[in-house]
Order: sequence, then C-alpha cells, then structure tokens
Amino acid sequence: MKADDIDILDRWYHCDISREEMKELMQRSDLKGLAHTVAFFGVLVGLGILAYRVIGTPWMIPAFFAYGTVYCFLNHLMHETHHRTVFKSIWLNEFVHWVSAFAHGAEPIYDRWGHAQHHTYTYLIGNDPEVITPRPADIPTLLGPFFGIGIIKPGPIINHAFGIIPPADKELVPESDWKSMIWSSRLWLLGYALILISCFVFGTILPLVYTLFARFYGAFIPTLLNDTQHVGLEQNVYDHRLICRNVRVDPITSFFYWNMQYHTEHHMFPTVPFHALRKLNKKIKHQLPPMYPSVWHAYREIIPTVLRQQNDYEYHVTPQLPKAYPAAPQEAPVSEQEAPLKKNKTDEAPNVWVSVPNAKDMPIDDVLEFRHNGEQYAIYRLGDGYHAMSNRCSHAGAKLSQGFVIDGQIECPAHNGRFDIRTGEATLSPACDKMRTFPIRIEDGEVRLGLFDK
Repeated sequence: MKADDIDILDRWYHCDISREEMKELMQRSDLKGLAHTVAFFGVLVGLGILAYRVIGTPWMIPAFFAYGTVYCFLNHLMHETHHRTVFKSIWLNEFVHWVSAFAHGAEPIYDRWGHAQHHTYTYLIGNDPEVITPRPADIPTLLGPFFGIGIIKPGPIINHAFGIIPPADKELVPESDWKSMIWSSRLWLLGYALILISCFVFGTILPLVYTLFARFYGAFIPTLLNDTQHVGLEQNVYDHRLICRNVRVDPITSFFYWNMQYHTEHHMFPTVPFHALRKLNKKIKHQLPPMYPSVWHAYREIIPTVLRQQNDYEYHVTPQLPKAYPAAPQEAPVSEQEAPLKKNKTDEAPNVWVSVPNAKDMPIDDVLEFRHNGEQYAIYRLGDGYHAMSNRCSHAGAKLSQGFVIDGQIECPAHNGRFDIRTGEATLSPACDKMRTFPIRIEDGEVRLGLFDK
C-alpha cells in the first residue's frame, strides 16, 4: 500500500447488509470445504484414469480435454485458498493452497501478495497487477491464456529460488515473508524437476501431460469464464458493481468454478467463503446490476467492446445500477487523523482515560469502532475482558472494526490477514506489522480507553 492510500479501502462502495447477516455468511467450514475439495479431486482423478485408458484411440482427445479443463480449475481452488475461506482450519487451507498453486504453476506466497494488491486496487490502472489487458486492448495478450500462454510465469519463481528478489517484488512482499517465499520457490522448482526426471526414468511424457501440459490444453473454458469477470467494464472507479460482472452458469460449471460467477459479491466481501456466495447474492442482488443470463450473453458484449477499444481507448460498458442504489461518489474521502502505528508505551501510564459508550453491552467475541478527537480505535470484548488497538489495518488501512473475531484474533475484512487482539501481533499474512494496542479498564461500571500523548 502506498503511504498516501491509507483510506483507499474506504472509497469502495459496499452494499447494505447487516453485521449479523455478514457474521453468519462468513463462517468457514472444514466439512463443506473438504466435501467440495474431495469431490473436485475425485472427478479429476477419475477423468485422468479414463484418459489413460483410452490412449491410442480417438477418444483420448475429448478425454484429455476434459481432464485438462478440470485441472485448470485448480486455479480457482488456489484463488479461494488465497483468501483462506475454503476451510476453517488454517493448516488445511495452507496445505491445499500450496498443492493447488503448484498445479496451477504459481508460487503461492508471491501470488497471494499480488492477489491482495488486486483486491486493494481492483482495476485501478497502474496499481492492479492482475489487469488482463489495459486499453488499448491487446488482442494477443487477451487470447493467449485461452491456450495456456502467459499463465505460468516461472521467471520470478526462479529468481526467488536463487534468493534474488527484485525491487518491485520487495515492494510487493514484506521482508517477513521473503524467507518463506524463497523456500517455497525452491520446493516449486524441485517439484517440477522431479516431474521432468520421472519422464526420463519411466520413458514416457505422461507425467508432463498430466501436469504442466494440462495448463495449456485445458485452459480454454476456465479462461472463457475468467474473462467475463472484468474485461470490457469500467476502470479507475471505486465501485465493484461497475468493474465486476456476474454471469449465470449451470450447477456443474458453478461447482468447478467455485462459485466465482458471483464475482461482484466476492470482491465486495472477500471474507465470505465460496459456499455462501449464493446466499449473499440473494440478500443483496436488488442492489446490484442484473446478472448476465449466460456466458454467451457476456461475450456478446465483451467481443465488440474489446474490438472498439482498439481505436477508442475510453470506451467501456457501464452496468445498469438500480436507481435506489446509484454509484458512490468517486472522489476520495478526506482521511481522518489516525492513531500512529508505533510501539506501545509499555513503560508509561496513559494521560487520559476516555469512556467508550456501548462497550459494556458488547457481546463476547465482538468488536466496535470508537472515535475520539478525530482518531479511530477498535474496541474488543473477549472472554477475559476488553482490549483495544488502532482501527486501521497495518497492511492496507482497512477498518478492523468491520472485521470479525476468530479465536482471539481479528480478521481484516479486506484481505483476511489476522492480528492477535491481546498483543496486536500479526498472526496471518498479508498482515505483517504489529498493531498499536491501548489499555482498557473498567471504572464506575464504564469501559474506559487509555490514551497517550502523541
């Protein structure tokens, strides 16, 4: 995040939905995650066996195309585990994250940081690293991924594996993750080296056909869906409804696509897991543009738009918003003065104790926002009492008071990083810098926040 972008996430439009409803929707489940993941890999393995058994017959072409198509949908499993919403258990999510990223051809730590940047600056040109094709639309760049070209980018991974981290990568990935990224990159290279070696050992290219090559011959349908998400829509606006496209798909495609047809909802509320996106859509669809009836309807708009953008760089499609929910003003709000992110004054007593209204009525494992003299604080109530810290996430400035408490930690509502509520320590990336905490005490039946001189 740039130093002057502390309020970047405040500028984005958010649909109206109650905190109680959001808390219910964002619940993760190992059972639901495992059921979907096991079924997904079951289909993949089944198609792989079928393709093997028809090698040498005309059926091998459609069989391997089907296998490769499902294999390429591992990209979307990687994407969901980027956000750590597939499983409740972090270790399980991270294991599947690495496996799916390796299969997709990405190193998961580096790719996750880039994706966090995408969510912070979605289609803000010059800041979003995942813009498929800026204007004028580059037709070859847009068509390449349909055949797997340009999807796998081994250059950064090779650099990282040898301990070379270019300045741009150092700016993207914090130093606290460099060591993990380097070893993950080395493991990535070792994995693909073993696949290549196995081809020589067993005298067959099938290990490559089932892995790396599948990213090329199976890329068409996943890419067809991916390009419906943003291509041809507006840029440089702070309203996901104008830069994301929801497209209706059949239940089978939805299964393999991990419900990413609800792409507006995913960008607006990234803490909601894949299995709850349909429910979220039902609650806020009256505030969204109409859903495209099919992928075909989306491409009837995308293709002529991209062609026109060859000459008219400013041309784009503007989705029709409900009259009752117009686009939010696009000028940046004036940032409030924030409590500085610095070390706690553990050797000094607070200068003043300020009463926090309504804090005593908070339920356990909840958070509220408190403002005082132009500064923002997040007040928490855990089973052992009350705690407080600065409200702005030290990663990208999201308001932690809009997040949810999970196992004594606060989860950032924008990028799913976490902080220990009691100490302020970052416990889960992309959170990495410690948050400033403040003392709390109960006096005359009131919750009071201790503040220091600046």
